[in-house]
Amino acid sequence: MDELLTWLKAQHNGLRTYKDFQQRVLNLAGSDREHVALYQILALLVGRFIDSYEEHPLTGDVADQAFDHLIEITEKATASLGAAPADQLATLNAIAAADLG
Repeated sequence: MDELLTWLKAQHNGLRTYKDFQQRVLNLAGSDREHVALYQILALLVGRFIDSYEEHPLTGDVADQAFDHLIEITEKATASLGAAPADQLATLNAIAAADLG
């Protein structure tokens, strides 16, 4: 997850990054079964954003805000991996309720 966060912070805020992010978290879901729910929820979050903007160009403001929010969410997700189960669940719920757009 740290590697994912490092990769994300080095990316551009375009739609291609969201598609790559989605693929990366789905790959992690296949290899890190202990945290599969987290990865699946991150993939769903990004998927909703991709679906919203697939046919429409992103404005600079939307792109910047969404990208910053995705980084923030990914930081919280990364920090939650070693947390107590109740804290992990709270993080999962927060991510499930989040919206990038």
